[in-house]
Amino acid sequence: MKFEQLLGLGFFGLTVTAYLVLFYLGRKWRQEFEEESVGYWQAPKDERVRELTDEVFRPRLVALFYGLAYFANGYMKITFSMWAPLYLIQVRGVSTFDAALFLGLVYVSWQWKMFIGMLSDGVPVSFRGSTYRRHPWFVAAGVLSIVATAGFVMSDPLSVPVWTGFFPLCLTMTLAGALFDVAADSFAVDVTPPEWHARVLGGVNTFGMSVGGIAASLLSPFMIPMGGYQLVFISGGFVGLLAFPFLILKEPRFERERMFSREAIAFTFTERSVLVASLLMVGSAIGTRRLSNPTGGMFSLVMDEIVGGFTPTTAGYIAVVTLLSGIPASIVGGWAADRWGHRRVYMISGVAMMLSGYLWMTLRAGMTLWFVGLAIVSNFIERINAGGRMALMGDATPLALSATVFQMYMSFSWVGNIPAAIIVGYLLPRNIPLLFAVLSSFTLVPLFLVRYLTPYDAAKATVV
Repeated sequence: MKFEQLLGLGFFGLTVTAYLVLFYLGRKWRQEFEEESVGYWQAPKDERVRELTDEVFRPRLVALFYGLAYFANGYMKITFSMWAPLYLIQVRGVSTFDAALFLGLVYVSWQWKMFIGMLSDGVPVSFRGSTYRRHPWFVAAGVLSIVATAGFVMSDPLSVPVWTGFFPLCLTMTLAGALFDVAADSFAVDVTPPEWHARVLGGVNTFGMSVGGIAASLLSPFMIPMGGYQLVFISGGFVGLLAFPFLILKEPRFERERMFSREAIAFTFTERSVLVASLLMVGSAIGTRRLSNPTGGMFSLVMDEIVGGFTPTTAGYIAVVTLLSGIPASIVGGWAADRWGHRRVYMISGVAMMLSGYLWMTLRAGMTLWFVGLAIVSNFIERINAGGRMALMGDATPLALSATVFQMYMSFSWVGNIPAAIIVGYLLPRNIPLLFAVLSSFTLVPLFLVRYLTPYDAAKATVV
């Protein structure tokens, strides 16, 4: 087993270990609290949640900034998920397996997100008489973006070693993206009431990512002739600077229910829904969504195998038409999930996503138009499913540990990227029908698990 694979498995082990430790401590403390008749909520939950969110939730303002964060997210993901592997394969002559492994590892910082979230929840920063939990991480994301951008400016991607030069620069940029993502997600979960989860955490999330991905897909083919792939990677760094405007937003009051405390751990990590949500995110990663969505990480590998011999302009146009389908899907999916139920929309779209995944088994080298058609349809379905999934994760996140728990779910999703990368890297060059048969079948796992994701007392949600 390669060092890179061991590294990914190591982070998986750390995340699982952290969860198990918190579960053990929570179980021990919860028993003590119940013996003393100590509870988590001191007022009716619906009433208290509204008190804590009404002061800071402004639907249009929060949606605008959260969409801005995911614009940056989508732009950077296209830059480092699509253009970076194409650069490695077509310019540097890296094998498909190593390119897939590179993708799995360049987002290893996203596997740390639970621990970043834990620091964000547990180490608030006091400044000029106010307490902040999210603002310091927006600052850190912006600073890291500046560092990564400077590194790309001063290096030559045509000669820098792949694993000891190019990889650390990409990792720095994706770490900046991870910090930006953690801070934006945590802020949105902090201030968004449950009845808005699908439209904000799901719809705005996927909408912003689609628009950012489209921008990167359209601009990059024009930048490559002017400044090579180096200019593309530099532009990816610049969008990370969008983290700084978030400092003008007001954070919610830092009260008892938002503190990192023994009570919060005891009444959160012992709940079945936290375990179910974690397993659901792992299962959802080992499926077709990372191949059918250009921001998912593996889309460019499938495109290289099916289309072959394409120019950057062709690749950009294919990504654009695919991502365009995600814009109406984000609007429809967010509205439908908040109206008819997050779990119901997630399950219906999940079944449709599985069936569309089986259609990918018909792909063969040279079937460009069929590939593009399948990608458009599959991405539309996947974006609706992603909106429902993000809403469900918001439903299963408590007020006190919003960054820790929500980012634990996201970490488990990216942890699942490692086995997915290995499966894709091995099967894609050998047996495309078998690859999609395997990945589509994995979609059944989260569809089975979501049936057990129910509201619980320590959570923010009142209805799933």
